[in-house]
Formats: sequence, C-alpha cells, structure tokens
Amino acid sequence: MTEVKQNSEKSIGFSYVKSLFYDIIDLRKGVDKKAVIQEIKAKKSMAGANAWMLMCSILIASIGLDRNSDAVIIGAMLISPLMSPILGIGLGIGINDKEVLKKSFIHFSAAILIALVTSTVYFALTPFGNITPAIHSRTEPNTLDVLVAIFGGLAGIISIARKDISVTLPGVAIATALMPPLCVTGYGIAKGDPNFALSAFYLFMLNTSFISIATYIIVRFLRFPYRRYLKRSERVRNRIIVLLFGLLIVIPSFYILGRLLQKQETENIIAEFIDKEFGEDRIFLDDYKTLLTDTSSTLVLYVYGDVITSDKQEEYKSILSDQGLTDLDVRILNSSESDINTAQVQSLEQEIQKVKILTQEKKKAEAKKIELLQQSKADSLQTLEINAYLVSLFPPIESVSYGKMQSPQADGFKKIHTVIVYKKKGQTLTKTHKEQLSNFLKVKFKGEPYELLII
Repeated sequence: MTEVKQNSEKSIGFSYVKSLFYDIIDLRKGVDKKAVIQEIKAKKSMAGANAWMLMCSILIASIGLDRNSDAVIIGAMLISPLMSPILGIGLGIGINDKEVLKKSFIHFSAAILIALVTSTVYFALTPFGNITPAIHSRTEPNTLDVLVAIFGGLAGIISIARKDISVTLPGVAIATALMPPLCVTGYGIAKGDPNFALSAFYLFMLNTSFISIATYIIVRFLRFPYRRYLKRSERVRNRIIVLLFGLLIVIPSFYILGRLLQKQETENIIAEFIDKEFGEDRIFLDDYKTLLTDTSSTLVLYVYGDVITSDKQEEYKSILSDQGLTDLDVRILNSSESDINTAQVQSLEQEIQKVKILTQEKKKAEAKKIELLQQSKADSLQTLEINAYLVSLFPPIESVSYGKMQSPQADGFKKIHTVIVYKKKGQTLTKTHKEQLSNFLKVKFKGEPYELLII
C-alpha cells in the first residue's frame, strides 16, 4: 500500500514538472494570430512617413559610420522601419499569401533603393569619408552573423506575436544591424569600390534572409492560418526554393569565417613573436602592420634608428616560418623619424617615464585632497547631528564640536572620535548626565574608540 502511494506521489510530481516545463516553452499561449498578421501588413509599407523615417535613419547611420560613433549608429537603428517589410516577406511565405509576399517584396526593394541613394549621396558629398573601424567591420560577414540574424528574427516575430513590441523590437533592430551594411554599400558605390559595396550588401542580405526564414519558421510552428496549395508538387517546390536560397546565402559566410579565423590566428602569432623577440629593443619599434591579400602576406616593421636593421629580415622570416607562417614575408622600414638616433630614443623614453611618475604622484595628491574634503564634510554633518541631539537632550550643554584626531598607540597612530562638549556658564553636568552621554556616544560610534572632553 505504501509503495503504491509512493508511486502515485512520484507520478504527480513528474506530471507537475512536465506541465511546468511545457508552460515555460509554450509559444502558442496568448498569441492573437489575426492581430499579428494585421500588425505586419499594416507596417510593411515604405511609403509616406515610413519612407521619410527610413531616409532620416539612413542619413544618421551614415554620419555615425563616417564619424565612427556607435551611439549615433544605434540611434539610427532604433528609428529605422526596415524590419517591417522583412517580417512581411517571412509572413507571406509562412502563410502562403502571395499578395502579402509580393507587396512586402516591393516595399523591401523600395527601402533598399531609398537607403542606397541616401547613403551614396551622403558619402559622395561628405568632407570626411575615410574608412573608419565602424565601416570596415561591416565588410567581413561570416557564419556568426547568420546566428545573430536567426535569433534576432525569432525574437522579432515572437515579440509581435506576444504583443511585446515596444520592449523587444528596438533590441532586435540593434542586434541584427540591418542599417549599417546598407550604408556601407552606399559608401562603396560613392567611392567606386565594388568589393566594399558587395561585401557589405552580402552582410545585409545575409541578415535579411535569415530574419525572414526565422519568421517563416515561427509562423509555421504557431500554425498561422495557411492558404493550401492546389497541388502538392507546388508546396514541395516552394520549400525546396526556400531551402536552396538559404544555403546559397549562408555558404559564402563559412568561407569568410574561415578567412577571419586564419587572419586572427596569424595576428596572434605575430603579436607573440613581437613580444618575445624584441624585448628591450621594443622601444625602437614604432609600429607594425600585417598586410594580407589573396595572393600574399607581409609583416611590415616600422623602426627607429639603427638597432633593428633590414639584415634581420630573413632571421625574423625564418622564426615565423617555424611557427607555421611559411608564406609570410617580412619587411623592415625606417619610420619618418628615422633620423632620431638611439641615444635620443632612450632619452625620450626616460622623459616619458618621468612624466608618468609625476602624473601618478599628482593623481595620488588629488585623491588625498578629495579624501580629506569628503572627511571634512562628513565630520561637519556629524557635528550638526550630535550637536542638535545633545543640546536638546541636556539643558546644561551650550554646543558640541566633533572631529577625528590622531592618537598615539603602542602599534602606531590611530584615529579616534573626539567630542568636545561646551557647558553653559554656571551650569554643570551631573553624574547621570555623563553616563547618559557616554552611552549615547558608544551607540553612535558603534563601539569604536572615542574621547570625551567637557569644558
């Protein structure tokens, strides 16, 4: 009987855990499918206000890229309406609504055109227009961007389905970063650099495609109203097209990711080589750069003076070859300051060290000054608090002063709380008053040492 009861309790416990788990992962609960479809249909248009919003956001993003400002780029992504037609494409495929798919694709194409024209005009006219790190980072798409796009798209469609648009969609817009690659495409067009433009546009299409695919997956998973195909062969054909398109988009990203990993590994080996081989002579190395192309790779060392000379090129090349960089060439070039001799470089290094020491001492002095000011402020507040309390509690007391004083101890100097009580003329503090006063100070200073002077 007891065994049956135990089995029953286990069964109830397992059912509860199972129910809780399904509750946590359940996406269907609370989803208004008609409202979601209506929401996406209503916002997919790139006409009127949305078109102006897109132009403004593209212009802001272009300025952010041009000035290498992440804050400006993020602000542009927050106001961009570009996500809506992309979600519309995924929805159209997911519910087999050719009309929604057609209109979403048209508005998506219009959005691309608006964005490219706006960014191209900006970068053609800007007085800056240099390749900033923010621009360069959008020209190396890889497989990791696929994951960002997939999970960003999942978050986007789920947020709409669960009516959390205001909370989640801005974050999705930032994470998937649709705007910057389009702007960089415009930069490539304005500067006449097709490789730049195509790389950035590929990143944009990579993000766009997998946001749409993620939308399609969720729409099918949540079983949105679906228009049946007249023929089974048509349904199979459309699914094959979606699969092939996804593979066509993602395959180049694996190649780019492999190149990035190889580049990172090369840079790590070179950094380790610089630290190990130069040692104290590092002060004569102005800078170093790794020039990587499809056909060659070269490590360029820019040096001061005559300590690191070109006759060491073959030696350095041999060392790097032993570490796996067999195709890496090494070139040693004098910097523009090559007329500076060794003694001048060492003198300059010593001056820099002196400046660093003086700066550190100045910072310590300023920190000490701030600490004293903060302590003085704290003591003043403490005095006001103690004075107000004791004067009101003990009529013979006229005023109170408070401060922390240095007191000599057996193991050195220690700070103790010092309270000076000034009596009114002709008044005295009774023994009871003094006991109460001592008890108050013990509580006030939480058992820390204090000195009480009655004047």
